[in-house]
Amino acid sequence: MPLQPLCLYAFLSGECIITTTIKQETGLIKVRQYIIDSEGHKVAAIIDIEELGRLGEVLKNISSSEVWLYQNSEAFEDVQKGLKEASEGKISKLNLDDL
Repeated sequence: MPLQPLCLYAFLSGECIITTTIKQETGLIKVRQYIIDSEGHKVAAIIDIEELGRLGEVLKNISSSEVWLYQNSEAFEDVQKGLKEASEGKISKLNLDDL
């Protein structure tokens, strides 16, 4: 099944506070209504409370010690960049004694 990106938004600021990817076991997320901007782009979705509960269960798997990373977009991007570079073999050994 395809992986679906998920972003939780802070209610007042409208900022994405946690982004994660989930594997759907029962198909696509059931959307009741989309909220669109003035240009017709989908900017939010209204889902049933059952769907929210299902998605919330996934987010419970994020350790409280790791939530800060999802809230700090600069650090999150740096980690993603580092993981990408490592997967491409662009890494070097670091001698901790030199620090």
